[in-house]
Amino acid sequence: MPSLFLLLPLTLPLTAHADWYQTQGSAPLSLGNEAARQQALEQALTEALLQAGASLTTVQSVTNGALSEQRLDIAAQGELMDYVVLKEHNSQGRLWLTLRADIWPNKKVTPKCNGNYHPGITLTRFSIQYPEQARFGQIYDLGAAVTNKLTQQLSSSVNLMTNLSHQVATDKSLPRSPGLRQGADLLAKQQQSRLLLSGIISDISMEEGNWMKWRFSDMPRQFALNVTLEDSFTGEQLLQKNYQVEAPWGYSKHAKVRVQEQGFWHSSYGQSADQLLLQVARDVVNAQSCMKAIGHILQQSEEGILMDLGRQAGIKPGDRFTLVHRRQIQPGYYSETSSEAQFVVQQSHTDYSLLAPADRNAKQVRVAPGDVLTALH
Repeated sequence: MPSLFLLLPLTLPLTAHADWYQTQGSAPLSLGNEAARQQALEQALTEALLQAGASLTTVQSVTNGALSEQRLDIAAQGELMDYVVLKEHNSQGRLWLTLRADIWPNKKVTPKCNGNYHPGITLTRFSIQYPEQARFGQIYDLGAAVTNKLTQQLSSSVNLMTNLSHQVATDKSLPRSPGLRQGADLLAKQQQSRLLLSGIISDISMEEGNWMKWRFSDMPRQFALNVTLEDSFTGEQLLQKNYQVEAPWGYSKHAKVRVQEQGFWHSSYGQSADQLLLQVARDVVNAQSCMKAIGHILQQSEEGILMDLGRQAGIKPGDRFTLVHRRQIQPGYYSETSSEAQFVVQQSHTDYSLLAPADRNAKQVRVAPGDVLTALH
């Protein structure tokens, strides 16, 4: 009996009753009816969990299109009890499912994090790893189109500070400039971003095929991305993942496709790429959702300490921070000394905050530009 195991994020609001969520999922019919139905089901169930406030993880098993053998993560805050497929139809080479999911809360578990902090993210332009693969359709501008689409999907969910027109990759296995930490320091200083989101389109290949195949069948084409999300302060990789999907290309062999236009994104291939980018956006949101705020001290005055984080990063009056002395040893390398001194936010503006000493240690300690403040949870 074929089965599909789904990795579904799950963090649900604490309510006293089960809630129904109606969502839609789709998948290319070229996968085959059963595989397309399971992929569309996975997408719709994931959407339902996200609508319910998902951020943690649970594993579900889908066997022949039916949910079974639920295995709940111990930290999950809700349970997917049941679902009903309301509508199923084929359109534009895709299978579409509309379902209603019944999600029951688990009040015994507390949230993993409050998610108030929104670190600045810089998204660098994606490039095509093997440009020769772009010859079918002349889609050499796909990197820019993918970057723009991902920007749209991220803009309402994260603190997207800048969108660089050139590529700055952090994954050592990808083409990149040397000096990761030096580049990250420059990024943090000039772009006011803590996180760097970069990647490369690693596969858009398809078969050469003869004219009979191109005329009488849907030619499949790959779409794969390698994506990295890195903390420029610590060098930690928060997300490093390969995403891949295959979908019908749907264009003639010698067509020139305008990937920046909506017509491309409404095609079967474009819709599959769009859904994959939506999953990338979800993973980015989850990866940065529980981070602890770290701010740089800009200056100290009689009024208090000026920090380079403000309302845009989720900082609000009353938030408390501890002081860390940070000194550069050489480019890319630092020494850090923790302090017991605590400071509390008095004023929070768009991109900076004013903090005052919260205890005796803080009133006596000396700070300097380059020192950092770490949030207390």
